[in-house]
Amino acid sequence: MTNHDDLHRDIGRMEGRLDAMDDRLSKMEAVLDRIDQRLAKIESNESKREGGWRVILFVTSTASAVVAWVVSTFFK
Repeated sequence: MTNHDDLHRDIGRMEGRLDAMDDRLSKMEAVLDRIDQRLAKIESNESKREGGWRVILFVTSTASAVVAWVVSTFFK
């Protein structure tokens, strides 16, 4: 009879360990979801920043082209 009791006790321990691992995995999943959300925000901000630099570059290059045309046309 003691073999069955030991077996039941060992199975109970394994179930407890599995429950604990399940809890830890659930917590890790929640943390990974939060990290994923933060990375998405960072990527969004980075793409906005990149778009801003493109606009600034376009405006400054257009302005310099206009200034170069004015200088070459009117100040020969």
